Amino acid sequence: MEHNLGMDPDTIQPLLKSLAETTHAVAADVIAVDDGVPLASWGRAVNAGVQGEALSEMRDTIRDVTSDVANREPDDAIAEALIPGFTLMAHGLWHKSFRGSLCIMRPDDQPWTENDRALLKMAADLCRSVMEAGNISRDHGRRLDLLVSYVASELMGVSAMDHSETTYRVLGELGRFFEVDTCYLRHNDPQLRASVLVDEWPRREDVPDPDPLGVISWDDPISAVTKDLREPYVVRPRGGPESYQARVEAGSGIHQASTAMVPLVSGDTTRGVLGFVHFGDRDWSRAEIRALQAIASLLVQLDARVTAEESLHHHAYHDELTGLPNRRSFVETLTDILKENPEAPLTVLFADMDRLKTVNDVLGHSIGDLFIQAVADRLRESVRPDDIVARLAGDEFVIVLRGVDNVEHAERIARRLLNHLTEPLDVGGHVVSRSACVGLAVNGGNSSAMEELLGNADVALLEAKKRGGNSVVSFNDDLRWRLLDRADLEFRLRTAIGEGEMRLFYQPEFDLRGGQITAVEALVRWQHPERGLLSADSFVSVVEEINLSAELGRWVLNEACRQLAEWKRSSIPAPDVVRVNISAGELISADFVGFVGTLLSRYGHKPQELGIEITESTVMRDIDDVLATLLGLRRLGVSIAIDDFGTGYSSLSHLKQLPVHTLKIDRSFVSTLAHDSGDRAIVSAIIRLAEAFNLSTVAEGVEDIDTVTALLQLGCERAQGYLMSKPVSAADITKRLAEPGDYLGSSWWMGRS
Repeated sequence: MEHNLGMDPDTIQPLLKSLAETTHAVAADVIAVDDGVPLASWGRAVNAGVQGEALSEMRDTIRDVTSDVANREPDDAIAEALIPGFTLMAHGLWHKSFRGSLCIMRPDDQPWTENDRALLKMAADLCRSVMEAGNISRDHGRRLDLLVSYVASELMGVSAMDHSETTYRVLGELGRFFEVDTCYLRHNDPQLRASVLVDEWPRREDVPDPDPLGVISWDDPISAVTKDLREPYVVRPRGGPESYQARVEAGSGIHQASTAMVPLVSGDTTRGVLGFVHFGDRDWSRAEIRALQAIASLLVQLDARVTAEESLHHHAYHDELTGLPNRRSFVETLTDILKENPEAPLTVLFADMDRLKTVNDVLGHSIGDLFIQAVADRLRESVRPDDIVARLAGDEFVIVLRGVDNVEHAERIARRLLNHLTEPLDVGGHVVSRSACVGLAVNGGNSSAMEELLGNADVALLEAKKRGGNSVVSFNDDLRWRLLDRADLEFRLRTAIGEGEMRLFYQPEFDLRGGQITAVEALVRWQHPERGLLSADSFVSVVEEINLSAELGRWVLNEACRQLAEWKRSSIPAPDVVRVNISAGELISADFVGFVGTLLSRYGHKPQELGIEITESTVMRDIDDVLATLLGLRRLGVSIAIDDFGTGYSSLSHLKQLPVHTLKIDRSFVSTLAHDSGDRAIVSAIIRLAEAFNLSTVAEGVEDIDTVTALLQLGCERAQGYLMSKPVSAADITKRLAEPGDYLGSSWWMGRS
């Protein structure tokens, strides 16, 4: 069976070779429908080890796949198939009466990728262009075929990185082949409404400024012709537009020239022109023009591929909302800067807008997005062109100040930037103003590594947030030591529980009228091997950050129940209740109620002997889940107290539905109760509220006798505080429980213990 490729099969081999090398294929072939033997090929299946029955099976598979893809629509013209030991991928190929496929093959342990598919599609498009060029007349004969095939193979593996270099090389080959004095590539720019010079061969040494050939408005007669050019356009000295000859003379100094311009057509759009200029007169044959049309088609396909690649690269390295570089782009850029010069003078700023969630909740996420875009614009306006601005996530931005390696200078810039950021913004008809915080780290000393420099700026930002809105904090030695201290705590905490370094101390709760201990509150301490005994305030935040809250909380519950059982087995009167503070994470864990029930059974405690303390903030964080757990604890009979009551405000509306027994009045109201009428009014209101709901009250932070008197006057009869006792060890509590009578009348109650 004969098949008309429209050209010498050998002409297409450079393209097939380029395709195979780019996709790491062992063979690349042009196959006609109903035929398993290649019409044009590079590489051989036999050389790859396919023989005998396997070769026959391969040809049958190729025939089936070729018939399949040749009957598909162009957008769905790729298919894959397995041959013993190999994998085949084919793309439909059509030209006039020819129907077939372009096939590539490689070992089956190398699956095809999306990039391979894109390259095969591009190669199929290039093949069609080469086949089109094969229908030219014989005045240049095989040489024009080879030229088009050469250009196709050159463009096959081009990426955005080497696009410009390859384009110039191809222009040079074309210029020498057609023996013209210069050739060029121009693209249409709809935004400029002009034709823009992309490249030219040879490049002019003395280019006028402004360059009359650089950007030519579509108002220009010649540019107006090329704007929507659909067919080749030839201009010769005699009979050509005088305006064109004048422009050529202005740009090159040549008095007369002939030119051929071939449009770069994509669908219904003319994307630009490929042009050739000969100084003097030159006739262009139809064969040459047809070859140039095929090459222009190749350039259009390359441009579409590179544009798509650049778009993917842009999306991969830029934030979609603001257009700023994203984290990936920023990290790579900063890494490259420091790799080139570890001591590069620069400062990293972390900027974070405060309470953006409020904007989203009140005005909606669309306004929140507009606000973020406006903030990004202000950041761009606030820095120099050489500085780097990126959006890392949410409302967090990072800026690199190039050439700034002085803390005082960096802080002045940060303060100016902060003032600009916090000015009110008109966003979607709403005036929005947010405070912000900035943390900064100057390169140099111990922070020349990218990760450390970013980490230092982040630590400074966290410190700025702690200080409140509109704060600027520079990373310094103090923060460095705190960072190292925190890292040390994190490292040691991961083993501290298992190695028995945790301790429980107990703070008694007293009956203010009778002086008896009514309960003890279990408070965790860490017996650090080097730092000694640490209070919970120095490490609990780290416990929460590294997700050890549940493990530590269960250890505390178990140890408190164990100690209570030990007191009950002794001859001394045991406390009525042991109270244990529970974190939010523990409270909403699925098996928490079951765990508490197991402990009560293990140690033989009555449910009312165990008290669970939760803070108002814990209650309000996940009210539905918390309520379900509290109801489960209530069903067990465990007593529940709200700690630090009065500081959360919003939980008052939920107090009626919460199954609690006790309100512990926060020390911030109790400490000045005897001398501050406002605090006295608040404590009085809490006590009255508790009475209304049939709840008991316990005052925290009692430090003087006047406070005891005031509490009794207001009706609160139970309290904790340093006046009566600091948190002490279980052994000390045992001694005090053994002391008969009125604890409040003993010497240690007066603060001398």
